[in-house]
Amino acid sequence: AHDMQMGLMPERAPQIPGIQIVGRCLSANHVGGDFFQYFQPQNRLSICLADVTGHAMEAAIPAVMFDGILKTEMRAAPSLEQLFTNLNQTLAELLRDNTFICFAMGEFDPSTLHLRLSNGGCPYPCPFRASTGELSEVRIEAYPLGIRPDTRYPVEEIQLEPHDYIIFCSDGIVEAENPAGDQFGYDQTEETIRKGCAEELSPEQLIDRIFSTVEEFADSTPQGDDRTVVVLKIDPSIA
Repeated sequence: AHDMQMGLMPERAPQIPGIQIVGRCLSANHVGGDFFQYFQPQNRLSICLADVTGHAMEAAIPAVMFDGILKTEMRAAPSLEQLFTNLNQTLAELLRDNTFICFAMGEFDPSTLHLRLSNGGCPYPCPFRASTGELSEVRIEAYPLGIRPDTRYPVEEIQLEPHDYIIFCSDGIVEAENPAGDQFGYDQTEETIRKGCAEELSPEQLIDRIFSTVEEFADSTPQGDDRTVVVLKIDPSIA
């Protein structure tokens, strides 16, 4: 089951000139409900992160099902708006009342560095602007997939530049706890990311930094939820 879940995720990142992208998922159990995926429809790069409610096998089975539904939908290359609508309506019919799927997706055009984002329930994706040294949040408010079939999913558009980053995280990063019961939290997550971006770490190094900082904070506390991070960086050479 563990191998099946890990097999949902890409073994290697897409090779796109001027772009570095890395993802990593660390399950809290042998299996879990987090996964990430890449697609390349019509010369674009789609970055997906999903987090199914629950833990272990109760989350892994819907995750496998959702992966298949997502891949089928992506073959038709729908718009980001239509994709979220289709996925939500299908999952509202299939999932049990206490199960839903947090899902974030970015649609990136490597030729223009333009990014379109939508999000249903995941922590906000965070772009880092190298020109200002600022990390912000793309605040998109919508229900997770599978709760209400009539939910509308807004799309936000941002323009990236050379040296910029975009970071996707699941809530297992933010909600990691230490022995005192304190959470790692949004502020500490954002500061860890901002410092790593300011140091111009590679995506692999930045993910190492995030995971090691969370593990140091958690100390001896067992991991309570899956932790997933995807980082995209625009190379300076693309300028």
